[in-house]
Amino acid sequence: MSYSLLGLLMYRLMGILTLGIMPLLCRWVPRWRIWWTMRAERLGDAEFAVVTDEFGAVTVERVQRRPYGGTLESVFGSLTRKGPLCKHNDDIVHCLATFAHRYYGFVYHPYLEKFLPNTCWRDSAWTRAPLSMRSGLSCSVQELRQTIFGANDMHIAEKPLLRLLFDEVLNPFYMFQAGSVVLWCFDDYYYYAACILLISVAGIAETLVETRRNTRKIQEMARFTCAVRVLRDGAWRDSRAEDMLPGDVFEVVPSMHILPCDAVLLEGDCIVNESMLTGESVPVAKVPVAPVVFGKMRLASSTFGADIAKHVLFAGTRLVRVKKTSLGFGGSRWLDLEQHTGRGTPARATAMVLRTGFNTTKGALVRSILFPRPNKFKFYEDSFRFIGVLAAIAVVGFLASIGNFLRLGLTPHIITVRALDLITVVVPPALPATMSIGVSFALSRLRKRQIYCISPTRINVCGKLNVVVFDKTGTLTEEGMAVLGVQTVDYDACMFNELQEDPSALLENAAAPSAPSSAFSSVGSNYGTGLGGFGTGFGGLASLDRSSSMTATPQRATDPSKLRVLHGLATCHTVKQVDGELVGDPLDIKMFESTGWVLEESDDNVMGVANHAIAATGQRSRAAMPVPAVVRPPQSGRFSLSAPTSDNVYELGIIRTFDFSAALRRQSVVAKRLGARYNEVYVKGAPEAIRELCFSDTIPRDFDRTLLGFTNHGYRVIALAGKPLKMSWPKLQRLKRDAVEQDLVFLGFVVFENKLKPTSAPVLDELRGAKIRQLMCTGDNVLTAISVGRECRMVPDDMRVYVPRLVRRKETVPGAANGAVNAPTAQTTTSSDSDGVRAMVVWEDADDEMRVLDPYTLEPRIATSPPRDRLVTSDEATTGEEMAQQQQQYLSWLHNYTNEDMELMGNGKYCVAVTGEVFRYLMDCAPELTIGRVLMRGAIYARMSPDEKAELVESLQRIGYCAGFCGDGANDCGALRAADVGLSLSEAEASVAAPLTSHSTDICCVLDVIREGRAALVTSFSCFKFIALYSMIQFTSVSMLYEFGGGLGDFQFLYIDLFVIVPLAVFMGRTPAFGRIAPKRPTANLMSKKVLVSLFGQIAINSIIQAIMFRRVKQSDGYTPPVRSDPTDLDSLLIRSFENTALFLVSSFQYILVAIVFSIGPPYRQSNLRNRGLVITCILLVVFTTYVVLQPTEWISNVFEMVDLSTSFRRTIIVWALANFAMSWVGETWLFPWLAPNAAKYARIACYIIRRFVFRSEYTQVPMAELGNSGAPNKRRAADNTDSLSTTVNECDLEDARRELTWEEISQKSNIKPFKRILRDMGIPSWY
Repeated sequence: MSYSLLGLLMYRLMGILTLGIMPLLCRWVPRWRIWWTMRAERLGDAEFAVVTDEFGAVTVERVQRRPYGGTLESVFGSLTRKGPLCKHNDDIVHCLATFAHRYYGFVYHPYLEKFLPNTCWRDSAWTRAPLSMRSGLSCSVQELRQTIFGANDMHIAEKPLLRLLFDEVLNPFYMFQAGSVVLWCFDDYYYYAACILLISVAGIAETLVETRRNTRKIQEMARFTCAVRVLRDGAWRDSRAEDMLPGDVFEVVPSMHILPCDAVLLEGDCIVNESMLTGESVPVAKVPVAPVVFGKMRLASSTFGADIAKHVLFAGTRLVRVKKTSLGFGGSRWLDLEQHTGRGTPARATAMVLRTGFNTTKGALVRSILFPRPNKFKFYEDSFRFIGVLAAIAVVGFLASIGNFLRLGLTPHIITVRALDLITVVVPPALPATMSIGVSFALSRLRKRQIYCISPTRINVCGKLNVVVFDKTGTLTEEGMAVLGVQTVDYDACMFNELQEDPSALLENAAAPSAPSSAFSSVGSNYGTGLGGFGTGFGGLASLDRSSSMTATPQRATDPSKLRVLHGLATCHTVKQVDGELVGDPLDIKMFESTGWVLEESDDNVMGVANHAIAATGQRSRAAMPVPAVVRPPQSGRFSLSAPTSDNVYELGIIRTFDFSAALRRQSVVAKRLGARYNEVYVKGAPEAIRELCFSDTIPRDFDRTLLGFTNHGYRVIALAGKPLKMSWPKLQRLKRDAVEQDLVFLGFVVFENKLKPTSAPVLDELRGAKIRQLMCTGDNVLTAISVGRECRMVPDDMRVYVPRLVRRKETVPGAANGAVNAPTAQTTTSSDSDGVRAMVVWEDADDEMRVLDPYTLEPRIATSPPRDRLVTSDEATTGEEMAQQQQQYLSWLHNYTNEDMELMGNGKYCVAVTGEVFRYLMDCAPELTIGRVLMRGAIYARMSPDEKAELVESLQRIGYCAGFCGDGANDCGALRAADVGLSLSEAEASVAAPLTSHSTDICCVLDVIREGRAALVTSFSCFKFIALYSMIQFTSVSMLYEFGGGLGDFQFLYIDLFVIVPLAVFMGRTPAFGRIAPKRPTANLMSKKVLVSLFGQIAINSIIQAIMFRRVKQSDGYTPPVRSDPTDLDSLLIRSFENTALFLVSSFQYILVAIVFSIGPPYRQSNLRNRGLVITCILLVVFTTYVVLQPTEWISNVFEMVDLSTSFRRTIIVWALANFAMSWVGETWLFPWLAPNAAKYARIACYIIRRFVFRSEYTQVPMAELGNSGAPNKRRAADNTDSLSTTVNECDLEDARRELTWEEISQKSNIKPFKRILRDMGIPSWY
């Protein structure tokens, strides 16, 4: 866009003619100003860019142009190497057009003719020539990139005070106030106008101070600088963090403490604390990056998956430890870039900058605080609609008052001023501000409980929650686990041995081992070169076996005697040692501690010991490769070159580690025992995942029975497998994960006891009592999750749980012929393709396989024979046609040889436990109605990946739930952000993981959040209704007085607004939340029948009372009609009159009683008697108003411009005030709640009559099958494969659909949420 000179001239002229009103309106609606003043322009020549975000907000940003001189590829990186424009990579860009929007940078692409964000910039050399990245940047490239990315800082512009003042004053709220003040001055309401002006100025000043304070606080959080050493032109130079650019190589040193940018680790090992990002305070290990990682990076996203994040140092995270023990993928080439250390290790730990400034993950956190997502809570939308209704009423009153004043013959001045003044009465300026009172007090109370919120608009949403999803480990259960024992295998009997409760007991009665056969230093040792000449015999510790029952070695492809369970427990982990303490995953720490072994990691200061020995043998020092960590038994000595023949040395070096993958559900390591001629591979993970990787003849016959026994008791079970591997060091470093984790020998189970937190069960009991669904979503075994669910009473003891089984057809995969049961390929996750049906889901009772569920309707059925006899397994069906045939046979058997479980269908006491595998299958392939039914019956979701957790939350939201998620923040970040209310249990005060963060480690904070959310929601509604009714009461009084040209006095307005309304509105929000969560949720719809009936009912009651008093005062003793002292004075209103005094006094009572009636106490807030401020305020106001009514002093009468009423009428005012309070209380408590549903019913009948007989619309009944499928179609579902049993509507339903609706059906609400429709269809209780 560019300015149009003619449009700009017309805009300024209209601004002058409208006295600034038009520019003000265009400021509030930017689209109007753009339409007036700008013209469309080619992007390449545009002076301004108009940005419209996803929420419709429009911003105009100035385009800046600067000389550049670099190639197109240097500007857009790898983006230019794709597609037909790659031939322009080397074109020179002479001028760079950029603009920034909300701290996002955009650069103009001359050939695509669009602005592209620089957040996804990636150097093409990172994937084309990754070895070159270690060389860093040259000064010439640094200058070019400085032009594109700017400084590596997060400078938040602080607006000047005058600009802040200008922006605040031009706010619609304050402009309305300013207009009102000017109007009141014209009407001689100087005192009232002065007080409102002072209040407005104070409000503006407070807002400015608070804005400045918040801005500086965010600046302090975002600002960080430190000294760094950067590699430029092949030389290390001292620099500042602000000068770092993407592609820069810098040295990672312990003194850095806080990382200044997002970077990938090239060399060395780091441990960082990422609590600011994930909310998880457990330190995270970082390892050098591999070339393949750069091809997987999606830099446009602020976060990465676990497979990439383990290589990335994120900005703002705290550096716990750094070591120079790991080589990068450049190997010896990178070692040659530095002065030779002679130790085979890098001279320094290095990293390469990926993103800087606001493009970093920390920058995303800062942006989320500066620019929070707009609140889509319907309450705020409805409130502005209601303000529009009030404005319409004001316009009607404005027109009516003009007609009345013309009838009375008043001057045009007084007609205009008083008619406009009526608008300020109907639309109260304080209405928007009062809606945030409840949220402010709720945030304050939550902060005292160490619950912090970075998105205050979510507080009201907390009051709407009707389902809460909990993570299991660390949330419902204790973070730490205790090792219950290890169950090893007797390969001769092909059965499990007895549970060994103490893994370290395997060392008992062990003799001292003999000397090692190769130089293998326990600290800083080097693998891959030996010193030969030492004995090779091992006794004692060296002869430890995996099980004492192993007496003979079976003849298999792999010899199990070469593997030891104890070695797997001691090496298969990611535990690190920092300052003498073990850090890492709590499960890994407990597993390693159970062995009693000692962990030692390579020390930079002593890394050269073994290398000197190697040098003595004549080998090149750079061939010596460091072992990152060594483990050994406590009684074992350390290997030393000074005493190489020690008899008590037994060590294992961890050579290669493949971190835990949530998708694969396993972790693996390659280790080598001191003196051994082969390496040992150990893999641990989910039992069902490990089983598929092992030779079938190593799987014990009682595998399923033993696993079922442990999981049914709530224990967490990890399977362990391994294999010997004879391979050289260089080949090991190039070995792929798939090659390591195949053809394994099953070694046994490691059983963990995860105790339930003492507060979990009581919290879930209270949520159940409040009719709020609770779901468990975990990565653990499904049976373990069910057991924990029963223990915490999430699943009642009398509720049956059905577990799914995904039956696939047999897939031909490589390696199946050698006896290994391989994992299914990715293709088996779909139900149908060109080859036909691949899988089906079978639901079986966890305790009784004779009980099954219909796979489509989820109706419980009792089988007459075990269903496994009727199913195809992956070993039988080999084609899609065979699988489809078996599927039809099963469905036929299901409906012909099973009976409906009428008892279970009647009481509805059954649920389903969904595994991640089945969840993925259902979301990809199942009909929408089946997915909805599973979501409604699901209570346990097990083996769920982080992405599947987030998808579960989104699926619940799609069917109408207001969903909350509570987790520890580690693997739950996606679900925490996707939920309507995400609550992270973390020590971080604010994290990008969730809008709410609790320092508490138990789930009691969930109750606090829901209680405060409901209290804030009720308070917002109460304050809104109070302010709206206050305006209507005052509008009624003024309208009645306008009948004879009267009105309220200056001090009457001042007293009502300043001394009555303001303290009542403020103290109404201070009532604390109720201690117990009620089963019924508060209404969240301002335009609901309950709120509208209450509001208009109270308006009717108070207006009738005022009308009665207006008529009764004319019949009172001593009444004189209102007469002007000067009949010719038609330029002012008549204030002193009997009508004015009567309406002022009775309305003063009405404001107080309305506040009392609308101050809702239990069950959402505590009793109003606990709100001392409100109680004292009400008492003082009632006493003062009663005093003014009964015995006013002359001074009070003169100030309020009242006349002297008769004593009898004063008593009448008190009586009618009491009657008004009684009617309002009875109406709000009993009448209006009863009337609201019936009023809506009759309104629907009236609408039907109008549409049927006026517009001649035809109404017919919609079949239930169509209602169930009314949601958005599943794009991933193949409609032609949907079974006829799930979608066919029988003839009687179609015939019934043609009949006309009854009056009862007409009166029923039809636009119910999808999940409620599914509940009704399945007969589930409405709160479920």
